[in-house]
Amino acid sequence: MKKITLLFLTLLSFSAFAQQVDPCIGKGSAQEMGACVKAEYKKASDKLDSTYKALDAQMPSKDIDGIPYPAVKKQLKIAQQAWSGFVEQDCKTIGVYNTGSTLKEVEYYSCMRLHTETRTQELNKFLDNRKKPKA
Repeated sequence: MKKITLLFLTLLSFSAFAQQVDPCIGKGSAQEMGACVKAEYKKASDKLDSTYKALDAQMPSKDIDGIPYPAVKKQLKIAQQAWSGFVEQDCKTIGVYNTGSTLKEVEYYSCMRLHTETRTQELNKFLDNRKKPKA
């Protein structure tokens, strides 16, 4: 009996963690979870796009204080394209790993969302650093 209780508590805590990590886990059927993760990914993607555009827009078009902003903008674009390619391949790997699973789509879009949210946080740090006045 103690083993069953321990197993139940372990699964319960895992379930709570999974829902915290992905708000779509446990939203009904695999199709309903799939629709949810796609919508959550779309929100994250839209936020990333607006953050990227804000960062790009705030950079001057010429060098200032020895910072070559045109080169920074160019490199940011290259980095964003490389990041996008990496994320696509990384999440495709998760899809291949989950071949045959009814949650394959859920896992794929959850992966895309998590990467996208992390990238948005990274760009926000850069954006925030640029806004700070020099000491």
